[in-house]
Parts: sequence; C-alpha cells; structure tokens
Amino acid sequence: MKKLIIISLLLLSLLAVNSVLAKSNIEFIPQDQPPSVLELAFLRELGPSIDEAMLLNGNKQLFTSGRIEKIKRNIQQDYYDVSLRVVGFEGPLNPPYKLINITFRIPAGDFLNKNKLISYNIRSITGEEFKKLSKFSSP
Repeated sequence: MKKLIIISLLLLSLLAVNSVLAKSNIEFIPQDQPPSVLELAFLRELGPSIDEAMLLNGNKQLFTSGRIEKIKRNIQQDYYDVSLRVVGFEGPLNPPYKLINITFRIPAGDFLNKNKLISYNIRSITGEEFKKLSKFSSP
C-alpha cells in the first residue's frame, strides 16, 4: 500500500513539474499610448528583419507606424515569438497603404538565423485606418 502511494505521489509530482516547464508567458503591448523607448529600440533592431520579410513576400516598399503588439515567451524551448505591425506605403508616404502583420521567432543562441519568419499577413487599408494606426506608433 505504501509503495502504491509513493509511486502515485512521484507520478503526480512529475506531471506538476512538467506542466510548469511547458508554460509560456504572453505580454500584450498597449496600443492606445505612445511606444516606450524599449519598444522603439526593439523595432529599430527588427528593422532589417522586417525589410527582409517584406521582400520575401513580394512587397518591396517602405514602411512606417511600427508597433509591437504581443511577445510570447516559450520557457521550455527558450524562444520568443514577437508579433508586430507596420504600414507599408509607396512613394513619399502616399497611398495605397497596406497593413502588414508579422510574427518573428527569436531563438536562443542561433545567431546565424537570427529571426525566423513565423507568419506574414497583409491587407489594404484606407487613409482613415492609416491615421488611426499612426496615432500611437513609432515615427
């Protein structure tokens, strides 16, 4: 009887430890206030990756109004998924405008393939939507 109880407790403790390790943290960045200095610095660092993602998806254009929307940390596999948005445009900040949502995976210790593109979505937006998205965004 004692052996059964001890084995049961061991199995339960292993399950509890495993579920803690598999958890991830998600942080949503408020979009109704100006970006922090930390967010601006992070967006600047991601700039070349954003350019590359746009080129790979056939959108050779400029972008503005960048915002990080969500950061998800996978504790067990030690990586971050960073979801952001930018507004693409052609010419001197003229329409047509395109809202581009990108998610990058930033792995630990993989400096050769620094940021892996996870998702890329694009849609056309109006000038009104552009103004709304640009209200609290990076310059």
